[in-house]
Amino acid sequence: QQVVRRYILGSVVDSEKNYVDALKRILEEYEKPLSDMEPKLLSERKLKMVFYRIKEILQCHSMFQIALASRVSEWDSLEMIGDVFVASFSKSMVLDAYSEYVNNFSTAVGILKKTCATKPAFSDFLKQCQESSPDRITLYGLMMKPIQRFPQFILLLQDMLKNTNKGHPDRLPLQMALTELETLAEKLNERKRDADQRCEIKQIAKAMNERYLNKLLNSGNKYLVRTDDMVETVYNDKGEIIKTKERRLFMLNDVLMCATVNVRSSYESSGAVTTDQRYLLKWSIPLEKVEVIEYSSSEGQGDNCRFPPQHSAENVVINSKPNKLYMGPGQLYHDLQYLLHDLSVVGQIRQLIGSLKGNYENLNQSVADDWTSALKKLILKKEDEIRAADRCRIQLQLSGKQDKSGRPTFFTAVFNTFTPAIKQSWINNLQMAKLALAEDNLLGWFCVEDDGNQIKKEKHPLLVRHMPVMMAKQQEFKIECAVYNPELYLSGEMASDSCAMEHGFLWIGSCTNQMGQIAIVSFQNSSPKVIECFNVESRILCMVYIPEEEKLKEQNKAVDSENVLAKTSHVPTICLGTEEGSISIYKSCQGSKKIRLQHFFTPEKSTVTSLTYMSQYLFAGLVNGNISVYTKAEDGTWNTEPQKIIKLGVLPVRSLLVMEETIWAACGGQIFIISTVTHSIESHFEAHQEEGMVISHMAVAGVGIWIAFTSGSTLRLFHTETLKHLQDINIATPVHNMLSGQQCVSVTSLLVCHGLLLVGTNLGIIVALPVPRLQGIPKVTGEGIVSYHAHNGPVKFLVTATSINKKNRNRPRNSLPRGSEPKDDDQKNILRSGRPGSSLSNPHDTAVWLGGSVGSTAQKSDLTSSCGYLSLSHGSDSLEHRPEDSNIYDLLKDQNISFKSKRQRSKKIKASSVLVISGGQGHRRVNKKTKQQRQDELVSSVMVWQIPLLNT
Repeated sequence: QQVVRRYILGSVVDSEKNYVDALKRILEEYEKPLSDMEPKLLSERKLKMVFYRIKEILQCHSMFQIALASRVSEWDSLEMIGDVFVASFSKSMVLDAYSEYVNNFSTAVGILKKTCATKPAFSDFLKQCQESSPDRITLYGLMMKPIQRFPQFILLLQDMLKNTNKGHPDRLPLQMALTELETLAEKLNERKRDADQRCEIKQIAKAMNERYLNKLLNSGNKYLVRTDDMVETVYNDKGEIIKTKERRLFMLNDVLMCATVNVRSSYESSGAVTTDQRYLLKWSIPLEKVEVIEYSSSEGQGDNCRFPPQHSAENVVINSKPNKLYMGPGQLYHDLQYLLHDLSVVGQIRQLIGSLKGNYENLNQSVADDWTSALKKLILKKEDEIRAADRCRIQLQLSGKQDKSGRPTFFTAVFNTFTPAIKQSWINNLQMAKLALAEDNLLGWFCVEDDGNQIKKEKHPLLVRHMPVMMAKQQEFKIECAVYNPELYLSGEMASDSCAMEHGFLWIGSCTNQMGQIAIVSFQNSSPKVIECFNVESRILCMVYIPEEEKLKEQNKAVDSENVLAKTSHVPTICLGTEEGSISIYKSCQGSKKIRLQHFFTPEKSTVTSLTYMSQYLFAGLVNGNISVYTKAEDGTWNTEPQKIIKLGVLPVRSLLVMEETIWAACGGQIFIISTVTHSIESHFEAHQEEGMVISHMAVAGVGIWIAFTSGSTLRLFHTETLKHLQDINIATPVHNMLSGQQCVSVTSLLVCHGLLLVGTNLGIIVALPVPRLQGIPKVTGEGIVSYHAHNGPVKFLVTATSINKKNRNRPRNSLPRGSEPKDDDQKNILRSGRPGSSLSNPHDTAVWLGGSVGSTAQKSDLTSSCGYLSLSHGSDSLEHRPEDSNIYDLLKDQNISFKSKRQRSKKIKASSVLVISGGQGHRRVNKKTKQQRQDELVSSVMVWQIPLLNT
């Protein structure tokens, strides 16, 4: 590892030397000659814009190079490099220089391109400089190097960290350096995204032909969410696609615009040809009046028709044939209904044939079986066609002008994307943009530096819904704890939506003075719904989800369903810890009905205050300062007697946390680190110097752990490897900035989720603080924001729920009965329809051959063309590429890009959804004056937040 570290150090030094040389070349070989040249090829103003901030960046790296050389000379004795990065790149001048360079980059390259097109002498100068250089790098290549520098640094430091053992003096500085570099790159991304989106809005406004729209775009806080080239399809009355049109859709934060792209060519005096894009606006609709219609959920199919994602839909556009009539999904659904009807009729005919008294050569049971088999194959074929047409198809219902009587009117627009991933990504972006426009989210979070910039609010969590959790009405239950169960209970409702996100279920524990209650909340399609409640004998204080083991999963797949139900101990479970000192194990898998598998007591019936699970062991923190360790028996149930009792102290064990191969336990003001192998205490440390400070919550991220206390408003960050104290954050500061008065603030819940440290308080208010996402230190790196949505009492829990793409999770299902698929290859080849463009909307138009031999059938027919394929007009390969994000690592790619590249890039798009759920009493708006609270406003409630997942 020492050899590898020295090699990586050499790579850092060489990389930095090459980078500094590249910056010097820009100034010495390009800027200086152009500045001294007479007559000037570039004016002083354009020269300054092209080479903006390069001198300042060179100055920063010259200083870093000196510090790096000093550290290299001391390498044998010191072997540290991380602290040099921290000292060099935590300065504000670095962020300022780089952000201004990055923001100006597109402008600089635009000037170079335009000057090359209009001044051949300038183009010759650039070509001469390139040819005289040893590596033949262009000016554009040199200017890209500052854009790529920080990603290169991060990769080099990650390699160095991998080869630095725990306990090495350079390990913590390397992790701190990664934190600084990631924070810097994140801020550069944010500023670049801000600048790009403002620039794009101006360019769209300039290219639009509508004056009122230009004024609208240039005023206010509009920003561009995404731009997409799509193919609009037009249908006739029969549902057939009669023509297609290329369109460009602009999704802004509050409006959706559809335009046609017109490319104009102009000739300069020098003879060069320049092109200019103009947009002819077709329509512009506010986002709140845009609705996506999914056929599979609106055509009444429900559970009767499931479409497995087993075929690639990229061929929807690419393999279409010109000058042919293709069917739209609407007509394909009607065709499917006709086929299902005919299958039922043929089944009746088959029964009638069986009752014939005579023996007829061409009317017997075998012929009827051929008809049935052929119809089943036609149904499967039609389902394939529906899948292909639907997976790239977006149907929008848009609000039009009012009619003469003042009633609203609607019109429909149908578009096809180039890949299914783009469709899903587009719909997700639309849903998030509409959610941000909801009244609850227009003023959702308070920020000290709020300047009204809507772009900066892109990362703010969005309130999806607040709702009471239905508890028993005869007693007053108050929320105490919750646990997220990621298992999916697949239902017909979920299976019908091709773009749905699947979340699992939340188990919420509530208490009165004597008893407890569980409410199970479903989050299917991000829409929360209470599906079951049941009572528990004692107050519930903690819960933990225990997943099914991988080995058991494989075994269960091979076992029939009856045996699986018998082995209830081999399913995912939820474990409850109660005040009476009991532990209850409940089944938690498909089906929502409660099934309690086990119920046993801790030693001396000591109250269970915390629970966690790892590697076949259940750890229960008790009120007497002990931890009981339980193991599994051979049949998969838990042994009711603890294998071991670990004595920590006399105060309750309030929090347990799994950390790699150890368990972190909070007892009083101390944290004990326990081995999961030996179940012995490896080390312990005091989390606070003051006496009487009791740890209440812990949250881990990367190599840092945030700790909260029962009293006070301070959070403390510790390094998980060296146990060093790294940062203190007082959450009362952002809260008091929003609230008048100096109310006492304490932490009641804690969660780290997707770059946010979320803190629930005793005032019912949630504070969100930004933290890095790499394997560095999760230090708070910016101002916190405070939610205007709050509970009426303490925030009892914060839980995260991550969804998966439903299309990748569902098992293939068809509308045919089980076992109805043809078994032999001959039958599988029997289905060919009559002619291209055939439709079952009128059964008398075309006959479909159902009987006879396979060979004769194949000879008499062509492949059905009711396949939902779309024809592109000629010249579509030159559609302009529009980047889908403003990440600084993907700046200024080639504008002329093929559809193949679009498809390859779209595969990287991962549609996903992250929810955060908070629990407490009722809901209130902090910034609104409220009347005296009603009783129903104090019931146990949850707030569900959507975390925006940006391309960062």
